[in-house]
Amino acid sequence: MSERIGVGIVGMGNSGWFYHAEGSLEHSEDFRLVAVNARTAERTEAAAQRFAARGHETWEALVGDPEVQVVVVATPHDLHAPIAIGALEAGKHVVVEKPMATTAAETEAMLAAAERSGTMLTVFQNRRWEPTFRLIRELVAAGEIGDLWRVEERRMHAGKYVVSGERAHAGSELAQWAHTTGGGGGVGYLIAPHLIDHQVVLHGGAPETVSAITHTYPGDEVEHYLDLRLRFPGERDARIEIFRENAVDMPKWAVFGTKGTIICPDFQTLRLDRADGTSRLETGLQPLQACDEFYDALAVALRDGGPPPVDAAEAGVVAAVLEAAHQSAAQGGAVVSIS
Repeated sequence: MSERIGVGIVGMGNSGWFYHAEGSLEHSEDFRLVAVNARTAERTEAAAQRFAARGHETWEALVGDPEVQVVVVATPHDLHAPIAIGALEAGKHVVVEKPMATTAAETEAMLAAAERSGTMLTVFQNRRWEPTFRLIRELVAAGEIGDLWRVEERRMHAGKYVVSGERAHAGSELAQWAHTTGGGGGVGYLIAPHLIDHQVVLHGGAPETVSAITHTYPGDEVEHYLDLRLRFPGERDARIEIFRENAVDMPKWAVFGTKGTIICPDFQTLRLDRADGTSRLETGLQPLQACDEFYDALAVALRDGGPPPVDAAEAGVVAAVLEAAHQSAAQGGAVVSIS
């Protein structure tokens, strides 16, 4: 793969158009966007013109395009598994948007397809590269707060999930699939995968147990609020809260260790206070949307045979946690074990 690697994107909405195509691929020196497929013929044609790519009427046709070496799956969540498996079985490498799938069984089928085909499967957990998270990982690994024993992470949003407009999530219409259980909607599947992935990476593996409560407005089909508790080996705890609508911007991070605490009130600021009275303040950090670092790592993996930017088996833990979380919430917050 000495020349630029051919990429086809299935799904040209918020993520496919703005995060993958416009955010990284169109200015990449390693990849070339050669094919697109969207939900409607009009959107496919618009994407083809905007990115100088071939528009395909179906995802199957895009997968069959001989110039496509990597398929990016950026569709509603319920379509991730069948499209990814189809692309893998056709001998294509696959990048699938988070969450990898909506059930653990689907992730296992996807991993099996990648194993059979000998091609790469990776998951776009792009917020692993958030500056605040990267700095937190460095500080924890360096022992700056002693032994980690508890983490809290939150995200607050301004309303229901909408289609794209001139930028991501800026349209005037609801993204209907994101507000249905069949499409894999609700804040659990839409937003929590980023935060669950953070906790799995920070704690070095899967949690032992999961418990969750949700709140759903009357007339809605999916939850607008999720309170998720994770217990990791070594009696370490994590709490994740997701608000679809919240007028108060609560701290994004609180990380507790035996010798100090890290607080991130927003995406730009990190403060570390140690038990000995010393402190550290970092400002000017930036939020993240697109992720060139992910595609840089993917290019190295494809050309040199190195590890994928995100291990798909590790990303599969996110789907298992989400499945357990909804099971717990349906039982009033019961503790559910993760095998």
